[in-house]
Amino acid sequence: MKKTAFMGGYDKSDLILYIAKILTVSGKKVLFLDTTLMQKTRYIVPTMTPAQKYVTTYDGIDIAIGFYNMQDLKEYFSIDGELKYDFVLADIDSPEAYINFGFNQIDLHYLVTSFDVFSLQRGISVLKAFKAPTQVTKVLFTRDPESEEKEYIDFVSMSYKVRWNEDVLYFPFETSDLYAIYVNQRFSKVRFDNLSMEYMDCLAFMAEQISGLSKSDIKKAIRIIERV
Repeated sequence: MKKTAFMGGYDKSDLILYIAKILTVSGKKVLFLDTTLMQKTRYIVPTMTPAQKYVTTYDGIDIAIGFYNMQDLKEYFSIDGELKYDFVLADIDSPEAYINFGFNQIDLHYLVTSFDVFSLQRGISVLKAFKAPTQVTKVLFTRDPESEEKEYIDFVSMSYKVRWNEDVLYFPFETSDLYAIYVNQRFSKVRFDNLSMEYMDCLAFMAEQISGLSKSDIKKAIRIIERV
């Protein structure tokens, strides 16, 4: 089981759902773990049996909501060992959640943020949980990438045990993408309709990086999703 931490206060729910969809269509078993304080997925993922904590399936993706540590989740599944998933994609916005769900430097890490103060500071706060030097990739939602923005993240994270990867992923902060995301939510299916090519390219790159699948396999999965 491979764990990926999507860290930050920026809204990451749709980003994670899109990546999870690519992986499930590629034949992988995926759990989307919402550990955030707000737990937005309660509102965008429909369920017939709402409860304080539950696991529901949404368009082929298992989604866990309301759990506060890994042991709690294992008890829900009545297992003692590792969860029966190929990938766990976790939405994390606090150092407590990072620790409680057993993330560490061997897992894959993304800092997902825009440059509003709340999102950025919330994301940087998760870095407090690092106990050892940890590689992290910046995923920046911004209209006009500026070197000063990257440098500012480096500056405010200087006191933490973080090693920034050279690759930086830029998602376009475009109204058209936001509109497409909102429309896709209303269909209660994970659809890629009308997302920009730039947005799709970043999704494909992250799915490839997380899964270890080839670029051609990822493109094949996306074509299947687009046809449905």
